[in-house]
Amino acid sequence: MKIISRNALIGLTFLASLVMIYFGINFLKGVNVLKQQKHYYALFDDVTSLLLSSPVYVKGYQVGLISTINMAATDPMQFAVAINLEEEFPIPDDSYLEYGTDLFGASMATLVLGSSHTHMQPGDTISGHKVTGLMDGAAKLMPRADSLFLRVDSLLLSLQRIAAHPSWEQSIDGIGSTINQLSQTSQSLNRMVVALEGDLPEISNNLRAVSGDLSKVSNELSAMDLSRTYAGIDETVNNLKLLSARINSKDNSLGLLMNDTRLHDSLTVTIETATKLLEDIRLNPGRYLSVKVSLF
Repeated sequence: MKIISRNALIGLTFLASLVMIYFGINFLKGVNVLKQQKHYYALFDDVTSLLLSSPVYVKGYQVGLISTINMAATDPMQFAVAINLEEEFPIPDDSYLEYGTDLFGASMATLVLGSSHTHMQPGDTISGHKVTGLMDGAAKLMPRADSLFLRVDSLLLSLQRIAAHPSWEQSIDGIGSTINQLSQTSQSLNRMVVALEGDLPEISNNLRAVSGDLSKVSNELSAMDLSRTYAGIDETVNNLKLLSARINSKDNSLGLLMNDTRLHDSLTVTIETATKLLEDIRLNPGRYLSVKVSLF
């Protein structure tokens, strides 16, 4: 009896160990064997970072786990991901499963429910999408970061060479002399400001005097009879208009002189005749001398 009881105890212990191992493995997988679950499948082109037992959420609430990941096709390559849903709720047939990684690299899947009135049945296939996470973006930025680091290194090396060049010290000395000159210029400006402050009262008095003179001139201009001045100007303008009209008219001597061409023609003929007479006297002086002698 003792031998039988010992063997029975060993057998029961072994069975209990198997049961514990079974429940432990399923617990680690996230499978609750004591609760009925519904299985669905999703097809993905890429399952990078997607792990078994990753949680499945619906609007932030965990409804299941990823149970298996298998290759479904090779050309093109696709992967079948099985999900176990513990919660019972209708899934529209236009729903899809998407997954991504968080900041720490842990994968998580989200079941995005559609708006169709037709629902899926357990065992149906859901379309899958991969969401580009923060870590994926960081991985894409790594080559650019390496290039940026190389440029920073080259920039630091250039700055080091510039700092080690002898002309850098000369430049610093030049900057120091420039600062000294600016300081001297500032002192000169301060002295000029002090001198101006001493002359400001006199300048202010002169400005007051000029302002008073301008005020007097303005008062005198205001006191002038501008209407008489304007009347005189109008009379002068009318006289000029009358003079211009008489000059352009042929009713007077000045108008005839300015507008009639006969006087001009007569003067031209007279000048030509006189010119010819003088030319003839120059060429034949004897003719005119004989005439003078015969007269006496």
